Amino acid sequence: MSLEFRPLVVLCLAVGCSSSAPAPPGSGPSAVTLQFEAVDAAGTPYVCGAKGLHIAGLTDVTPGDLRFYVHEVRLLKGDRTIQVTLDQDHAWQSQNVALLDFEDATNACSYVIFGKSKTPDTNRVLRGLPAEVGPYDGVEFTLGVPIALNHLETADSKSPLNTTGMDHGAADGRQFVRVSFYSDTTGTTGDKDHNLLVFRSVCNNVTDGGEIPASADACNKPNRPTIRLAQAGGFDPAKDRIVVDVDAMFRGYTTPGTPGAHADLSSGGRVDCYGPLNAGDLGPQIGAERCGKFYPNVGLEYTTGRPKGTQGVFRIEKSKAR
Repeated sequence: MSLEFRPLVVLCLAVGCSSSAPAPPGSGPSAVTLQFEAVDAAGTPYVCGAKGLHIAGLTDVTPGDLRFYVHEVRLLKGDRTIQVTLDQDHAWQSQNVALLDFEDATNACSYVIFGKSKTPDTNRVLRGLPAEVGPYDGVEFTLGVPIALNHLETADSKSPLNTTGMDHGAADGRQFVRVSFYSDTTGTTGDKDHNLLVFRSVCNNVTDGGEIPASADACNKPNRPTIRLAQAGGFDPAKDRIVVDVDAMFRGYTTPGTPGAHADLSSGGRVDCYGPLNAGDLGPQIGAERCGKFYPNVGLEYTTGRPKGTQGVFRIEKSKAR
């Protein structure tokens, strides 16, 4: 290496060489890594082993689980969307579907609900190649699993679609979102005293006959919200974070443990939404209370499972200047 080149190398190491500038003409797009972080109402990381988190009006929460599927990942560029082809690692990403997994099977996250074991592995990023170079103005993705893959048998599917604990069988399909927590207010930390929210599509009108619908529109409730996050001042995938507000997932629910009878809580005073509706056991009115309050939080209408309103669970946080 020549002496004339060394000062440039030292300068890059000292102050950092930015990769967010527009690419030179004629150069192709670079791979991106989209970073996710889960937090409580106070902005504290929602990680296994944390205590005293603020969720659903409680201030004594410890996490139990947080996992969700996404697909149709795109970057925003002005008023256009730029497709991101996900890396096909067949672990967390396959067939352009990805699983975000924030639990590591330690502390309260080690408890198993309904007999589905967890693993110590986690994944908080999406990796892929955009169809066009930046700069970008935001990101877009769809929660859940595409209809063509959602109702395949778990044992016949590639990872991450073969993840036990996120499956409901071929007719019901995958759990799109699974989140749980424990609270001293609602019981002793353990298998039976969980607060649980499970979200999936409602497509048994077709799939109970063994068919795979040609389109999600054939389902009574597709339940696949598209999350669009535009960012003033631009979005830098290398630096900015996609924040998952776990408290916002439970927005609208009565504070667990408060006196009185609440249709949105179990008899033990806990959030307990298992199924998409709990309607089979509780009837449509209580099912709406028990599970329906989640729908507007992700921008869906409860009775149709289709887009309505504005989601509040996901947001972009800009990188802080150092």
